[in-house]
Amino acid sequence: MEKVTSGPSSKRQIETITPGSKLALIQKLFDALHEYGIKYCHWKSNEHLYASMTADTDLDVLFSQKQIEILMPLLKRLGFKLFKAPKQKHYKDIEDFIALDFSSGKIIHLHAHFKLTLGEVYLKSYQLNLEDTILSSRVFDKTFGIYRIAPAFELTLLYVRLALKLRNRDILKMYLTNEILYTGNTLNEYNWLKQRCTQEEIKAVLKQIFYDYFPVYEILMKDFNRMEILKLSGFIKKEFKNQRSVSSLHANILRWQREILLKVYKKCFSLLHLPIILKRINPRGGLIVAVVGADGSGKSTIIANIESAFGKKIDVYNIYFGSGDGHRSWMRKIIANLKKTILRPKIPKQRVESKKSQAEKKKGFLSSVLKFIDALIIASEKRKNLKLMQAAKKNGMLVICDRFPQNQIMGYNDGPLLQHLSFSKNMVLRIIAKKEARSYQFATNNPPDILFKLIADARLLNERKPNGTPMQILEAKIESTKKIQWAECCKVITMDAAQPLEKLLSTIKKEIWNALP
Repeated sequence: MEKVTSGPSSKRQIETITPGSKLALIQKLFDALHEYGIKYCHWKSNEHLYASMTADTDLDVLFSQKQIEILMPLLKRLGFKLFKAPKQKHYKDIEDFIALDFSSGKIIHLHAHFKLTLGEVYLKSYQLNLEDTILSSRVFDKTFGIYRIAPAFELTLLYVRLALKLRNRDILKMYLTNEILYTGNTLNEYNWLKQRCTQEEIKAVLKQIFYDYFPVYEILMKDFNRMEILKLSGFIKKEFKNQRSVSSLHANILRWQREILLKVYKKCFSLLHLPIILKRINPRGGLIVAVVGADGSGKSTIIANIESAFGKKIDVYNIYFGSGDGHRSWMRKIIANLKKTILRPKIPKQRVESKKSQAEKKKGFLSSVLKFIDALIIASEKRKNLKLMQAAKKNGMLVICDRFPQNQIMGYNDGPLLQHLSFSKNMVLRIIAKKEARSYQFATNNPPDILFKLIADARLLNERKPNGTPMQILEAKIESTKKIQWAECCKVITMDAAQPLEKLLSTIKKEIWNALP
């Protein structure tokens, strides 16, 4: 299956046999594991191993805990970064390493298992002492050029995993609906494994795991369904009770607590858009990224792609700093409705010229008042979002900002709207202007870590959005975007927005990943 040759510095080199298609970084990962003699195996879901090799699903790799001091710096050199799941989703001796494959732009998620941690959803309270046995019986996959768990062992663990995951609600549902057959990926995995191992191989594995293996063997030889898994569940829980970290009662309480908290957090995030940790965060600190540019430069498309790519595996917090109609708070919606209602033009059949003049003056005054209120609400929202941005970074999240406030260009490009009132003779208006200015100064004092300026010719942007911003205003916005200066601590990257989207995304993803601590 493999040919091992001695290498320098006690390293081992393996000549693989025509490996299947893998992402470049995944190829480098397994080549390095072989070169440095790291004992490992891909221990589950090998039925769709191709998806793991192309980063369409996770890599679940079991490592020897004895080699952790060699493995950790090796992963770091390859570009893998350690991320942490929230307490409610963190499992003992399982670490999350994330990397970006530059050539494809895909996020790679390596689940590094140092113990065989199994069990209930939201908890996994069992740790089976089988790591050395699994690693010593691993097999070499010639198609992909990696080590994976022996099929008989994987099939046995599939049964064990399903049995330990079985909850009371699952049992109740099974009896109420009479749904005892497995379908989808679980059934595909079972069929794939069943074809690749013999009864004698299964029996040999069971003898290594169970003192009295025969009852388990009988179940494994019967039909694959939930009723048989239920029979197996009680036997397995009894067999492995000494390898459980908490009692059955304590496990149920912890699992319910974790499940409820996660659902509450998800609902709070959905309703309030607070920087709540739901997936994985960077324990070394977060990163704030801003994307600015005129209408048609591709901000929304780029931000959506970045959020989609990174957000699959890590916590991404998106903030909109603009003042467009599509992102208004409920307070601004009220102001907008008032404008439509109060300032709606009325055309009476007959009216005196003096009354017309008086009505227009009244309308102009109301319009100014509503404009001032709207501008103050916008400034207040920006300040609130800036504080949320800082909180998200402190939590270790990747923060993506659509636009960013600045106080150098007045009236547009996310700059102050009431700056002209600073010179008013009216003290109240000057106070209003100062109040607005403080929010924009707060933005200047808290710049992003990286800011991407998307610049392109106004004619091109106008072609992309023909019914958007008038050409004259578009040209002014482009020029002002070029001129705005940012703090020295903010890395500004100017990009040609006329480039193909794939090229822009590739550069932006690479810059973001390299900037993450």
